[in-house]
Amino acid sequence: MELKKIVDTALKDQNRSLSWLAGEMNKTFDGLKLSLVKGSLKYTDIKKMAEILKLPAGYFFGEDRFSGNIVEEEKGDYTAQKGELNACKELAATLKSQLADKEKIIELLSQSR
Repeated sequence: MELKKIVDTALKDQNRSLSWLAGEMNKTFDGLKLSLVKGSLKYTDIKKMAEILKLPAGYFFGEDRFSGNIVEEEKGDYTAQKGELNACKELAATLKSQLADKEKIIELLSQSR
């Protein structure tokens, strides 16, 4: 569901207007409306809106993907990314070690002249 429709529903349930919400959030009516229509609200604005309307932040994203205020992970496993990250860390350590060895070789060659 579109974010604006979700907010409109919440405001209607509480007998409030969008202009009231904009005032409570220290935003202009037009600015807030445009952000809602485009779905371009910042996280901090969504959090503030949730506090003002006394709703969990997940309410604005649809209940089927959220439980309370915490985003549930979609069926995804980050094992591959974790493995790649560990491989990158090992590579960085190896390169640092090689760099230190090369600097030592350069130092020894400089001393022998």
